[in-house]
Amino acid sequence: MASEVVRDSLWRYFAEFVGTFILMLFGDGAVVASLVTNGTSPGYGFIMISWGFGVVLAIYAVGPISGAHINPNVTLAFAVTKRMKWRDVIPYILFQTLGAAAAAGILLAWWGSIITKMDPPPTLYAQVGASFFTEYPNPSFWGQYWPKELLLPNSASGTSLFSEVNQVFPLWIGAFAELLMTFLLLLIVLAVTDTDSPFFNQSLAPWAIGIGYVMPFLLFEAQLTGGMINEARSWGPMLALYLFGYRTGAFNFRGQYFFVYGIPDFIGGILGALFWDYVLKPYLKYLKSNNKK
Repeated sequence: MASEVVRDSLWRYFAEFVGTFILMLFGDGAVVASLVTNGTSPGYGFIMISWGFGVVLAIYAVGPISGAHINPNVTLAFAVTKRMKWRDVIPYILFQTLGAAAAAGILLAWWGSIITKMDPPPTLYAQVGASFFTEYPNPSFWGQYWPKELLLPNSASGTSLFSEVNQVFPLWIGAFAELLMTFLLLLIVLAVTDTDSPFFNQSLAPWAIGIGYVMPFLLFEAQLTGGMINEARSWGPMLALYLFGYRTGAFNFRGQYFFVYGIPDFIGGILGALFWDYVLKPYLKYLKSNNKK
């Protein structure tokens, strides 16, 4: 019996690896392809579509096995609201991160020779970093705040520009954006996957999440923070890039992975799930009971 439980858990963990791999290969693949082709193709609209369909396909592929969290924020919020066991949280997040790292590794295998010509290791600059993981402000739209001198380790240059970035894009704005959008992500996820919801539909849920939410959200929020709302989306590529030889540079500009990403996203996800459970869902149950009468 114990061996069956372990085997069942491993299948679910591996499914999270596969689902996150699919998501990242589609989403990051479009972004990296845009980088190596000097922005000529694919365009921003195509990148947005690739992320949306990446979510849809990942959910269809592994949803019946693991629930297709493919996102540490979903996993933690589900544990807090007792939708999954706490013992599965760390393995889920670990396999999600490894799946994202594997997808980034594939992209490096395909285009690594071109990327290293643009930014030779060991210093990683924003041009490459922005295509693999999220940074705030997004270098793809605000490149004027990402000169290479600013990212050199122990560099005294760029001090005035560093101050300007903090004035124009203070960390609290990025943190609030990530918290709010992750809040809404969990709210939408539960609105279409909770069996108590009148919109519960297992077949249509992937489209509601991937196309109904992720694509429109990326249309505007990605221009600010890169639209992470998923720690594996950045942690995995960071691991792959580090193993590829990039040791310093744009991994944690201004300490944003403490103040902007991660913590605000986790908090936003938990608040979104709690808002559904304790604010919206009770009223739905009330309406349901009244209709029966």
